[in-house]
Amino acid sequence: MNRPSTPTTARRRCSRGEAGSAYVLVLVALVVLVLMGLSLAFTSQTEVQIGANDRKVSRVFYAAESGIAAAEAKAIVAADYSAVTFSYNEPGTAQGLDFKSTVEVSPLLPILDTPCNLCEINDAGSYSEKSFRKINHAVTAVATRYAGTGTTPLAQKALTAMVEMQPWKVAPDAYKPLSDPVLLAKIKF
Repeated sequence: MNRPSTPTTARRRCSRGEAGSAYVLVLVALVVLVLMGLSLAFTSQTEVQIGANDRKVSRVFYAAESGIAAAEAKAIVAADYSAVTFSYNEPGTAQGLDFKSTVEVSPLLPILDTPCNLCEINDAGSYSEKSFRKINHAVTAVATRYAGTGTTPLAQKALTAMVEMQPWKVAPDAYKPLSDPVLLAKIKF
């Protein structure tokens, strides 16, 4: 006794064979979405770490740059060409860590001494003697940042610059680092 197939029985046979396929599709879509979410979270975490490292490097770069500016100011105001070390603390961050930074500045060393031809102030009464000069100086600043009382640096940056001053009368003390190898070694090119 075969009964003739009706459209409803044919539909039931097909639907019994496909039972659970929607469940599998939903699980596959869910796995794909979870993987996309994890990759976005990982990418965001990496970007945050890159930003934190960039902030550290920027801080020590600007600290070294300020050390060079301080050496220039000492030379201009007090005719002091000696090496100097600055330290400063940053108390209380959100994590409860204190940070300490040091900036070691080399002596401001005159490396090129030439006549200042275009300076009107240059004439000291006779054309052969020039009292004011154009002098290029070399200076190196090394900035280091520490966390808490630690001795391992978080970041360090060495910055070397040439500074031109004109019209300028150089003091004899400016040439002292040339005879001291320890002071001369602090200037890095």
